[in-house]
Order: sequence, then C-alpha cells, then structure tokens
Amino acid sequence: MRFTLPAAAFAAVSLICSPASAEDDEIVVTGTRQPTPISRLPARVEALTREDIEVQALATLTQALGAEAVQSGGAGGQASLFLRGANSNHSLALLDGVRLNDASAPNGQYDFGQDGLGALERVETLRGPASAIYGSDAIGGVVNMIPRRGGDSLYAPFAELALGSHESARAVAGVAGAADMFEYGVTGEWFETEGTDQVPARMLTHNGDRDGARMAALTASARAEHGALGLDGLLRIRESAAEFDTFSGGAFFDLRADDPDLENEATQTLWRLGADAALGAASEVQLSAGQVLSDRSESDGGATTSTARSTRDFVETTGRYEQGALRLNGGIAWERGAIETSSQFTAPLAVAEEQSAVFAVAQIEAAPDVTATGSLRLDRYDAFGSEVTYSGGVVWNSAPVRLFASYGIAFKAPTLSQRFESSAFVNPNLDLKPERSQSWEIGADWRGEGYALGASVYQTSIENLIQYEFSQLQNRNVGRAKINGLEAYAEGAVADWARLRLVYAHTDARNDLTGERLARRPAHSWRLEARLEPLQRLSLDVSWSVVGARTDVTYDNFGQFESANGRIGGYEIGAVAATFAFADVYHVFARIDNLTDETYEQPAAFAGPPRSLSAGIRAAF
Repeated sequence: MRFTLPAAAFAAVSLICSPASAEDDEIVVTGTRQPTPISRLPARVEALTREDIEVQALATLTQALGAEAVQSGGAGGQASLFLRGANSNHSLALLDGVRLNDASAPNGQYDFGQDGLGALERVETLRGPASAIYGSDAIGGVVNMIPRRGGDSLYAPFAELALGSHESARAVAGVAGAADMFEYGVTGEWFETEGTDQVPARMLTHNGDRDGARMAALTASARAEHGALGLDGLLRIRESAAEFDTFSGGAFFDLRADDPDLENEATQTLWRLGADAALGAASEVQLSAGQVLSDRSESDGGATTSTARSTRDFVETTGRYEQGALRLNGGIAWERGAIETSSQFTAPLAVAEEQSAVFAVAQIEAAPDVTATGSLRLDRYDAFGSEVTYSGGVVWNSAPVRLFASYGIAFKAPTLSQRFESSAFVNPNLDLKPERSQSWEIGADWRGEGYALGASVYQTSIENLIQYEFSQLQNRNVGRAKINGLEAYAEGAVADWARLRLVYAHTDARNDLTGERLARRPAHSWRLEARLEPLQRLSLDVSWSVVGARTDVTYDNFGQFESANGRIGGYEIGAVAATFAFADVYHVFARIDNLTDETYEQPAAFAGPPRSLSAGIRAAF
C-alpha cells in the first residue's frame, strides 16, 4: 500500500495549503499510513490535489506549502518549513512514504526549495506530532508528496510548457496509465531561471547581481498485481543548482553582500522496491527496501569549498488487519544512515549508524459517530538507546458537527553532524540526546449546505533543544520552547460559479527560558482566496495574503549585522491565476505573483521576488 518553474516560483504566502473542500470526505494516507477519511482523523490533514495545482497554476512545492515555508530569495533558494511554529528540522518530508530529510545537513532538515510539482498527483500535509507513526523529525508535522500514476486508460501522456519573468522557463512531460493488474507513471521535469538579486535593494551592498537556479528531475512509480500478490516500485533522480550571496563579505567577513561566484549544487537519487500479499479480504503483509542518496556541494568561482553526502538504506515490513470496527496496522523497520562531509573550515567526517523500530496503529469505531485512533512506536538507536513515542485521539463526527481532540509525544534525534562535527569552533558531543515534545490539540468543524467553518487550538512544548553553546564550543541540549496556536477557516459558495475561503493562523512560539519569540514565525497570518468559474472553460483563482511581523537575524542598510533577535515588518501579497480550456485536452494558463510589487524580506536580508508573470500551455491526452 503506497503512501501520496517560472519566475513566479516564490509565492509562498498562502497561509495553509489549500485543502480539498471541507465538504468532501477526502481519503488520505499520511495520518495513519492507511487510506482513511479525513473526517475520522483526530488531526488537521490537508490534501492539495492535481486539480488544485493546475487551477492555481502552481509550479513549486514552496508555493504549495504557504507562509510557513520560508525561502531564501527566489526560485531554487533554500526553503525551511516551520509547521505549527516548530523548528525547520521538526517537519518530516516524505515521497510516497519514503523519508527524505537529509542526514548530512547540519540539523537534518529537508530543503523544500528544490522540488517542483509537475510529477506530483497530490501533496498531503499532516499538522501536529506524528513520531508515533513515522519516528524522528515529525514534531511539527509531515509533508507527503505522492507521485502521479494510474488513470482511466493504459496510455495517457501529458505535457506542460511555461515561460515567465526573469528569463524563466519550465517544462513537464510524462505518461501515466493503468490496466486491470498494472498502473504506472513516469514524469520528467525541468526548470531554469536567471532569477533576481537576493540582496535587498535597501542595502548599499546590493549591485543587481542576479541569482539564478536550475532543476531537472525524473520520477517513476509503478505497481503490478496478480491475484493476491503485488509488486511496487518508486524511482526519483533530481539534480538542482542555485546561486547565492554571501554573509561573510567585507574586511571583517561579516557583511551581507552580492557575490557572483557562489553556487550550491544538489543531487538526490531515491529508489524503493516492495512486495505485498493479501491474506484474505481483511489483512495483508508488505515488504519493502530501498535507498536515498543525497550529494550536496558549494563552490566559489568554480572551486569546490564543501561537499556532503548522505546515504540511507532501509528495509521495512508492515501488516494490516481489519475486523469489524477495528483497523490495525504496524510494522518493523531497519535503516542504516551514513554521511561523508568535507569543507574548508571543518575536519573531514565519515560516520554511520544503524537504527531499528517497531510501531503499531489502531483505529476503532467505538460508536456510529465516534472514532478513536492510537499509535505507539519504539525507535532504537545505536548511539543513545531507545525512544518511545505515542499518540491518541478521538473524533465525534455527527453531521453537521465534527469535534476532535488529540495528544501526542514526538522526538527529533540528533544528527550525525551535530554529534560528530569537529572544527576550530566546534567540538564533537557524543552525549547529545533527542529533542522531545508533547502536544495537544482540540478542534471543531461545522459543515452546512455549500459552506464550512472550523477552528483548532493547540499547544506544543519542546525540551532538550539542541543549540550551539559558544562557551563550550559544542552543541548542547540546553533549549526549551513552547508554542501556542490557533487555526481557523471559513469557506462557502457565494454563487454557482464562485467559492470563497478565508484562513487565519495565530502562532505564539517562544523560547521557554527567555520568553523571546522564535525567529521567522509570524504571530498573525491571513489568506483570502476566491475560486471562480465565470465561464464553462475558464477558471480563476485570486488570493490575498497578509503575513505579520516576526523576529529574525537582521542586517542594516549597510549590510552589517544588526541584531540576533531583530524585528522585520509584515507584508501583503496578492496573486491571480487563470486557466482556459480551448479544447478537451489543451489548456492555456497564466499566473501573476506579487500583484502590487510589494517590497519585502522573507527571511530577513533576502529580497522577496518582485512582481512576476508566468504563462504556458498544458496538454493531457
């Protein structure tokens, strides 16, 4: 059972990725690792579908993830995700259920800025703790990217070509199909842009040097069945590169400035093979194995200054059983992670470790309108022993009202880099312990005829946060954080051809020791979206987003460091997309981002992309 770039490539201002309509009881897999209606999950899970992607003319994953995704400059820049105010390394990234977080990255986070949407059928986002299902990293939530495959015919090719501002171009081509016992999908995607200057124009160090980016990817997914037996395969190869500017310019190496010679490159190769067998109508077993290989490098004037390679080999066996109102699934997993890093300022590092896990998820319909879900997981690491996580929740779903409550424990294991890195300024710390969190959430939804509204309140407390201690020249477990939040939405049809959606989020994320706000988390964010179909073949999507002020590491107008906890102002961003079907298989589309050409920084010292236009043609046969 499986889990699911023109110049406008940075429109990351939507508050929460637009989910399937609340009136639809969307089936998702990320919440329990089994297909489950959203209405039965004690959590907020959003599904961005292929239709949403095309109607909004979205091109990148960063666009889809919204304001919680903070991208350093424009297309191709590093993007960090702060789900529910948690740290950027507290979001778990998956491709069809395969873990993507990079073990060679300093804190183990995934760079969401390198992925396009051309190969994806849907993007599911689980908000809240999920370590009891997926293990490390899932403190703030999980993003699961599900590739395109299958369909209504054996052979259904598709293609897309778009051009845009800043000498940008994007192309997608692929084919998908299905027969009685076989389904598949293969997609190639390419993107390139000359970009814009990442250094803000307010700084005297800004000289207009453009920071370009490029990306190419091949994704393939297939499944075959014969009787009770099934085979499953997944492959992705992605190469990307992006230019960036320095924070160590000037005579004292502390200046934010343009640098035309800096570039980073990344290659990711992922594969998985699996087999499963149905043991009657109510149960099945699965076995899968695969590898994720990531290579990253930075160069200055063509000379390599740092390299990093991470390899993750994994084997997992899972099972599923259903009996009446009870659904059970669980599994045993093993993986080996290894990294090799080298740079001008750190000692070469080559280290590996193994870990294993066992987990179980249970869901029971305790009454016609009541569903209870619980999960339990034990992770065993070579270096620091075992971590036990658990979560549970209850849903009462009686139309038109849905109420739910949940509680969960999650953790983030220290990375190999955090434990073993050595330089003149960093000493290894083999005694690092996992970061650990506890979270609760209470939510409610009301669904009427053609409209819906809902809200959630939540709290997350995190302890043992890993921070660099200058006095000890080490990473230490010294931090604590507390996050209180509110999420609310309202949507409804105002006419047969028009639907509105309003989303609001309040995030109060603070250092629990000092009371200071955590960086890059706005206290308030809004998004208003209108989905319009004034003509049978014409679709319009208009959005306006407001992102409030937040704290960050700031730099003054001379490019000099200003504050480690400065304040940057909020901003407002508008976007409009139009799609017109001039034949059954052909669509033309256009999108304008940053309608009012707002000047803003997200994050601080990185210029947000100016107004950008992209337009293209899409065909699906």
